[in-house]
Amino acid sequence: MNLEGVELLIQLLDKNYFNERIFNKYISLHQTKVFIKHERELRRNTSNLILKNELKNVILKENYKDPYDFYLLKKNLPLLKKDIEYIKTNQDNIINNALERVYKIVPEKVVVNPKIYIIAGGQDGGFTIFMKNVYVNLGRYIGNMEEFEKVLAHELYHGRKLEWYKKFYLILKMNMDNEKPMFETLGRIFEEGIACLIQHGVKLSKDDPIETLTRRKLILSQEAFGDLDKVLLSIKNGRPNYQLIASLDVYVLGYKIIRILYENKGIYILDEWTINYNYKKIIKEYVFICKEKKITTGFRKDIDKWLLTI
Repeated sequence: MNLEGVELLIQLLDKNYFNERIFNKYISLHQTKVFIKHERELRRNTSNLILKNELKNVILKENYKDPYDFYLLKKNLPLLKKDIEYIKTNQDNIINNALERVYKIVPEKVVVNPKIYIIAGGQDGGFTIFMKNVYVNLGRYIGNMEEFEKVLAHELYHGRKLEWYKKFYLILKMNMDNEKPMFETLGRIFEEGIACLIQHGVKLSKDDPIETLTRRKLILSQEAFGDLDKVLLSIKNGRPNYQLIASLDVYVLGYKIIRILYENKGIYILDEWTINYNYKKIIKEYVFICKEKKITTGFRKDIDKWLLTI
């Protein structure tokens, strides 16, 4: 695990003045550049200069609160340093524990061995760049190494390796006009749902620290299914609502759907997405199970019928 970015931030925040040399080193790191790009892709206004000004304000102004939560790093520096030492000392165990969670769901033949970068700052718990590098935000899990391990497992699932022809197939499908909206909708939902199952298990015993998945959200999930209904209807009618697709609560939707599949069909049905990226088989199986168990799919009846024909 690469900890250099967090260690430089600690050095920077541990002083009562802004150290230009340390900042320049931090801003030139691969993981910092990726973080800035990731923030921009999510339409969060971020640049080298903005990060510099925000870090300056955190260091020089008492009680200043920045949008990247660097102030929380500064406030919890002793605990953050302790976490860094713990990760350094127990790195192999942490990765092995996370992989153990992954391989409870993912077949052993699937290679999961991405580069792992530990960052600090921003609102996300972590992110993965197209199944290659994993970035986990330690700043969201200060003093909580159990949850840190769990979110690492979540991101490692996203970092699984694909055989070249399957990667080519996936890229091709994601860019086909007739497939793109369903991949961006059901594909994202299944990807995050399986990752959340790996992270939290079948029973969500406590809320995710960054609240992407909470017990309350699961109880109130019908609203999320209502939004998904509207999206699927727009796709069915040939006018995909991409704005609504982007705003879907894929964590709640995915966890609810994948948990029902897993509890009724086990791990093998999940391989249809993990390995084959077959969203059609998974969604049809979900509808079949709900009908068999006489439980609601969350969709309108006409959407249920349509999903069985795709």
